[in-house]
Amino acid sequence: MFCSWEEEVAMNQISKFIEKIEKFVSIILIAALTFILFLAVIYRYFLNSPLFWANEISIFIMAWLTFLGGSLSFKYKSQASITFLSNSLSTKNKRILNIITHIIMLVFLAILIYVSYYWIFNFSHSKSSALRIPMWIPYLSVPVGLSFMFIHLFTHFIQYIRGKEIEENTI
Repeated sequence: MFCSWEEEVAMNQISKFIEKIEKFVSIILIAALTFILFLAVIYRYFLNSPLFWANEISIFIMAWLTFLGGSLSFKYKSQASITFLSNSLSTKNKRILNIITHIIMLVFLAILIYVSYYWIFNFSHSKSSALRIPMWIPYLSVPVGLSFMFIHLFTHFIQYIRGKEIEENTI
């Protein structure tokens, strides 16, 4: 077997816990983004005093939302896909193709995670121009989101190997 039943249950629990974190943080970030942009419009057009930091923080929040949302799309298997090849294959060949695809995506994500953490630790010592916060804070969205994606995808891979099909788009 690829892994024990206990390890599969642990991976499922980790994936579900990460999903809860992603949803909670995304809700907070969307609310903050809405509030900040609302304030920016009020200050710019009604008070003639634009908030110099609103654009920068909005970009940082959007970066975090992008990678958290991307990770959730892996959790729910809702990313775009082209299925004309897999639809034309037999069940056995479709399974083989899915296993190969999962392995390729896991390897690619592992490489991206390594490179993004390397990038954070070696090249993010600067500060943002408006807020003067360390740039590793917004940059951290990349490796965190990719790590969450890896965990969700690995959980699906384990379940697929063990013969458990997962319903797609189960938000």
